[in-house]
Amino acid sequence: MKKIVEWGLLLIITGSVLAFGGVQSLAYTAMEVSLFLLTLVVLVRQTIDGKIDLPLPLWILPFLCLVVFQTIPLPVRVVSWLSPNRLFPGLQAALTLGAAHWATLSLYPHDTLLGFFKLLAYLAAFVLAAYAFEAREGKNVLTPGLIVLGSLEAAYGMVQYLTGYQKIFGFTKQFYTDDATGTYINHNHFAGFLELVIPFAAMMVFYNLQSPSAHGVPERRRLRGGRYSLSLHPPILFYAFLVILLLMAVVFSRSRMGIFSVLASLILMAFLGRLGGGRRAWMVITLLVIACSMTYALWIGLDPVISRFEILTPSALEDPSGRLAMWRQASGIIRDYPTVGTGLGTFVVAFRRYQTTSLDFLLDHAHNDYLEVTTDTGILGAALLFIPIIGLLFKMILAYVEARNPYRRSVLLACIGGSVALLIHSITDFNLQIPANALLFAVILGIGSKATYSTSTSWNTRKEEEISSPGSDGSF
Repeated sequence: MKKIVEWGLLLIITGSVLAFGGVQSLAYTAMEVSLFLLTLVVLVRQTIDGKIDLPLPLWILPFLCLVVFQTIPLPVRVVSWLSPNRLFPGLQAALTLGAAHWATLSLYPHDTLLGFFKLLAYLAAFVLAAYAFEAREGKNVLTPGLIVLGSLEAAYGMVQYLTGYQKIFGFTKQFYTDDATGTYINHNHFAGFLELVIPFAAMMVFYNLQSPSAHGVPERRRLRGGRYSLSLHPPILFYAFLVILLLMAVVFSRSRMGIFSVLASLILMAFLGRLGGGRRAWMVITLLVIACSMTYALWIGLDPVISRFEILTPSALEDPSGRLAMWRQASGIIRDYPTVGTGLGTFVVAFRRYQTTSLDFLLDHAHNDYLEVTTDTGILGAALLFIPIIGLLFKMILAYVEARNPYRRSVLLACIGGSVALLIHSITDFNLQIPANALLFAVILGIGSKATYSTSTSWNTRKEEEISSPGSDGSF
């Protein structure tokens, strides 16, 4: 059953990525229905077996309750107490005339309900990933599947950039026509997807460095720190090549924060690899991969990429149509709706009252996931959502430092790298509002949760199982 769930998750992620990141209503509706059906199948199967055993994260429940609370009609006195500015003049007039006695905290409950069902879908993805991910090397399909999907996306993006074939499945791109975008519309979201996948390709380099005995290098040489040739270890070279390909695609997406997030993630992974007692070769290979990527990028031509960074001048940062101006305007929403926000998914509705620049454009996202969640659900909602996620990230780091099994350490390192990259990128963009990327982020958190809280005996690699002595408990 777990294998079916893994394949199901991989197919849903693939479909969402190929469907322009799942941003269209048909695409994300199909994603939600598929995840709900897959969860239902698992529940029915477990019910037949007589035991319901799904790892439900309780920390997300308060946030879900808050979102539901935003859609429930409440007496106007309660609404005025919880969110005084919710009763803006138009509604106040209706109340004065006796035409309204009830109101919701959400400015537009319809969009809040849509956001709630998306949240439920991401929760289902988290639960299914934590349930189905196999803790033994070589037995799961999610890791290799994500690496293959990411590599194909990267190759497609590189073709777009190098050949000028700026199309997505025959559809001519209208935006970002000088950038690599893969099957995404926005180059930042393409980079956001790749930054979630790159740590898993890097994880395989790390794993093969940590476990040469599982691939033909004598155990005694590993324990003594003996030297061995990379020619004896072709998987290292193969996965290092994939990391370079993925990095190149991020560079030529010309996403400034995407490039910074990936580099920060890889540097953190390199540091943790050494901190956890990893081989010195891991740090060397990480730096070599980054250097090779930059060298090849220079050879192809980095002028278009560099030009993206050159516009970060003080005058450009004060651009009335830029991100800083948008953030200042959006902060007015938090000032007026500080506690519970305007309703999940209602930024596009609420922002119109505060928008003072670029009035010809309908701005549907804040280009900052933390800011947008705060405008939608208030300071309370942002705390309920992000504090547990950051807490899980720190628990993954602690579990990585304490872990001794090579495969468990490698999985934790990949989940840490992917989570950190997206959380950094979310400062200046809205990848968590893109269904495909939010779905993959939820899956990574689910895998990381499984690796953090599972018992040590479940993480024996196949080779360790073969050589373990009779009666061994498999602990590390």
